Amino acid sequence: MEFLFPIEQIFSQLPSFALVLFRIGGLMVAAPILGAVSIPPRIRVMLALVLAFLVFPLVPPLVMGPSNLIMLVVGVAGEMLIGITMGFILSLVFLGIKIGAELISQQMGLSLAQIVDPFTQDNSNVLGEFYSLLATIIYLLIDGHLVLISTVLATFRTIPLMGAIHAISQEVAPTNGAPLVSFFCTTLISAFTLGIRIAGPALIAVFLATLALGFVSRTMPQLNILAAGFPIRITLAFVVLIASIGTAVAIFKNLLADYLVDISVMFIPPPA
Repeated sequence: MEFLFPIEQIFSQLPSFALVLFRIGGLMVAAPILGAVSIPPRIRVMLALVLAFLVFPLVPPLVMGPSNLIMLVVGVAGEMLIGITMGFILSLVFLGIKIGAELISQQMGLSLAQIVDPFTQDNSNVLGEFYSLLATIIYLLIDGHLVLISTVLATFRTIPLMGAIHAISQEVAPTNGAPLVSFFCTTLISAFTLGIRIAGPALIAVFLATLALGFVSRTMPQLNILAAGFPIRITLAFVVLIASIGTAVAIFKNLLADYLVDISVMFIPPPA
């Protein structure tokens, strides 16, 4: 029965491999680009399997494996939570640039024309799609997807298998020492601030144009402000957006790089 010994070894390692797979799979669910709806699920599953097979020999073995199915399910949920947390935090940064685009589009009148976003399958506008693609290009140019994958792989050195729930319950913090929930709130605030900073110049220009048209309508009541206002506001907003696109790219790139650093140290326990 010696030929059965390798098979028994393989089956004994299946719970550990499942934990590794689900930690990586959690990243594939929520991460920008990797978790996009436009990417077929089988591609994401295959990528997670390949990464799990490559990383599994380097992962420290389980000190105490799951004793029953319930413990295995709890462990799998905790492992997925690590990957989902990392991907979701970075997705919030992308949300900020979409907020800015939506604010501008509403003031310009472009929100009247809605299209389907291939990444999220939600309704979006032309300007939002442009900024989303621009953010994706920046993300790929700075190798954000590779940094995120290497980060989740590095967590296996700091958080052992079946230790995810304990790590999250202890609120392992980023470099600033804030708890994980507080870090989520800070990321939401930063995303909203990013949208305001990107949309700010165009919003101010549209507001001043609307104010000027209001004064003109008081002096010339026969002028159709609704008909004249749309092309003026759209043209002015586009001119300001083109002039400020370099600044918007720099702001998004710096914020994205900062959060990639924060995510890379998020689950590293602080020194005793």
